[in-house]
Amino acid sequence: MIKSMTGFGQSELKDEEKTVIVELRSVNNKYLKINIRVPDLLSGVEDKIEKLLKKELVRGTINLTIEYITCDQVPKCVINKDILREYHNIISEAREEISIQQDVTLDNLISLPGVLEFKRDSGNGKTGDDFWQELEQLVKLAINDLKKMREAEGQNLRIEIDKWKDNISVLLDEIETMAPKVVLEYSSRIQERISTLLAGSESKIEKNDLHKEIAIFADRCDISEELGRLRSHILLFDNVMDNEEPNGRKLEFIVQEMFREANTIASKANNSDIIKDVISIKTEIERMKEQILNLE
Repeated sequence: MIKSMTGFGQSELKDEEKTVIVELRSVNNKYLKINIRVPDLLSGVEDKIEKLLKKELVRGTINLTIEYITCDQVPKCVINKDILREYHNIISEAREEISIQQDVTLDNLISLPGVLEFKRDSGNGKTGDDFWQELEQLVKLAINDLKKMREAEGQNLRIEIDKWKDNISVLLDEIETMAPKVVLEYSSRIQERISTLLAGSESKIEKNDLHKEIAIFADRCDISEELGRLRSHILLFDNVMDNEEPNGRKLEFIVQEMFREANTIASKANNSDIIKDVISIKTEIERMKEQILNLE
């Protein structure tokens, strides 16, 4: 199954202490290039993440981003005893100075500004082994999500590639039908030319010499071997496309060989109709090559 190198994957973990979001984006690259961007809190696990990505992915530029957000816990109410004591002392002194006997209750003091405080404890940002196990699963989920998208994109590319490949096979059938006529047309033309040149002359061309010339031409413009190799390349191309392993670079090589055979056919064919079909074949090969560069 072929896969595109372009894709996106995401996973998320959310609990009472934190929210962790892992995002993976991939684009084309001849090799595997990994870029990791994580908060300073997670810098210690970058090597582990990179090893995990290298194990699961083969080609492409991989950009991984991790967002780590600590969640505030439920607010806690506490009494600031220092402020409470200071209020009590001030009120007690004032009461003695103005000779008021009314007692100062705790309810009165608590209502004063600053006595009650609401504090929030932030998440502790633990990054030990337990957290790495959570993060590892998140990265794996994001990788699987990325792979699914790359597989879907790869299947879409295959539909287009198969269409161009089938067009090439049709054109090869046409060329194969035309190829034998090239020698017959040449034989007819050369005999007519000789008859015209020797008209009114006693000179003659031996049939053996004429047949030898035609045989030389037939050998020089024989493209049966190239047609066979090009068909063989197409068959190999199909086999590689069906392989489960990533074979983008192998497909690139096969397409180059297909283009080489097409060029050879064009140089040997010595026929305008065949050359026209070869130009169409090369156009389809170029389209295939352009899309194969997107494959893993």
